[in-house]
Amino acid sequence: MNFTSKAVCAVLCSALLSACSKEAEPERLAALLSEGLGAEKSAKADQRLAKALDRGKTADQREAAFGEMSTPNGASSAASLINAALERNSRIGSAADGISLADAERLNAIFGYLPQVSLSYTQDQVDQQVIETDNVVFQEGQAQYPVTVLSARIEQPIFDLSRIFAITYASNARSQAEIDYVGTVRDVVYEVLDTYVTATQSKARSRALRERMRLLDRQVSSQNVLSDTGLAQIGEPDALRSERSSLASEEALEAARYSGALGQLSMLTGVVVRDVENFNVPSGAIGTERRQNVETLVEQGLRENPKMMSAALSVVGSDIERKQAIAADFSPVLEAYATLEQETRDASRFGGGSKTQDQVVGVQLSIPLFNASGTGYATSTSSIKLRQKALEYYSLERQLETDIRAAHARLGELSKAMSQASTAARQATSAVNSERRRVAAGESIDLAVSAREIRLAQVNERRAFYQAEYVRTWLKLQYLTGVDLRQGF
Repeated sequence: MNFTSKAVCAVLCSALLSACSKEAEPERLAALLSEGLGAEKSAKADQRLAKALDRGKTADQREAAFGEMSTPNGASSAASLINAALERNSRIGSAADGISLADAERLNAIFGYLPQVSLSYTQDQVDQQVIETDNVVFQEGQAQYPVTVLSARIEQPIFDLSRIFAITYASNARSQAEIDYVGTVRDVVYEVLDTYVTATQSKARSRALRERMRLLDRQVSSQNVLSDTGLAQIGEPDALRSERSSLASEEALEAARYSGALGQLSMLTGVVVRDVENFNVPSGAIGTERRQNVETLVEQGLRENPKMMSAALSVVGSDIERKQAIAADFSPVLEAYATLEQETRDASRFGGGSKTQDQVVGVQLSIPLFNASGTGYATSTSSIKLRQKALEYYSLERQLETDIRAAHARLGELSKAMSQASTAARQATSAVNSERRRVAAGESIDLAVSAREIRLAQVNERRAFYQAEYVRTWLKLQYLTGVDLRQGF
């Protein structure tokens, strides 16, 4: 190839690369933003998605209907929502498929150490012509003929540390997949219960706010009566109306929070949740911080929390990968093999055809010396990955211990808040009763009673709020320490 030809090729290649790397035109980008893919492309994408989803379903998944929503009648209980989540939550279904995937990968790893059998069939059309030779025999060499080759080969690894470690790694990965399934179930159950308590908390607070608004309406009515008689304080009705409007805004915000919690429950369970039943405090929950030592809880969490178990198995798996990499980089491999090959030539450049059969049995010893795979050494990268997994394990361990200690301490503070709120509720109840007796004796008026009742409703609201927060923190502590929250609900 002369210089001119080379220059032409270089120009053509440069033009081709420029065309391939050309940026999208602004008009095209604007059309995508305004119109999307277009009706035809969207229809094709929908058809392909439907086929892919159908191929991705199994018989049991068709009935489970992970992508559909059911609509129960009436308010939902915690137990019914947990059962729905266990049956319909897609994360749990995916984790279950993760176990099946790990089983399949382990079986494939075992196949790596079993005999490898292959059959090959080749059909060639040969056109041979001797153009130039000083060999008298080859001067006769010119022919066109077909060649058929049928061969069978079997290989059996005898000693291969890399494949042995692959089986060990796959077995460890299967155990990790099983622990991840348990962890996913506990994650979902905890999220359902926490969201459920949040929903009941918002529902109760909305009810309490409406009660306070009703009492304020009574006070406004009483103030209006006093205004008609000229006995009302100037500006007092307006102040009461302002407070009522403030409570109405809080109630609307709490209703929005309640709707958000119901939506989250629907997402977790695959059930359209429109209302929830009142949540009963689990027996034995109150006073947990006094009965259980925080050090014991930390030890339990580090031992039984599925996330810690999974992290530990991840470190072990990374160490097995490191050993596998060392074996692949430096360990010799011994394998036996046998081949049977039959070749049929209808002719040859010497004039006659042939039919041959070869049988070969042998062993092969491969010893890596330097860069045997052509990709460097995996040992160094696998050692770094092992250190990363170890650091992730230590980080999770520290986070879990910190969360357990924080939850235990929060239970203590919330217990104090509940105790003080209960004392305040008893005192407010006593004040209401005293004011009612004074009204009966003609020493007070209904306006004073409603004021006392508003204070009692406010105290009861705070006490219920603290109780719900206590239950939420208790649930979190149980979850962190590896307790199965399905029990008791």
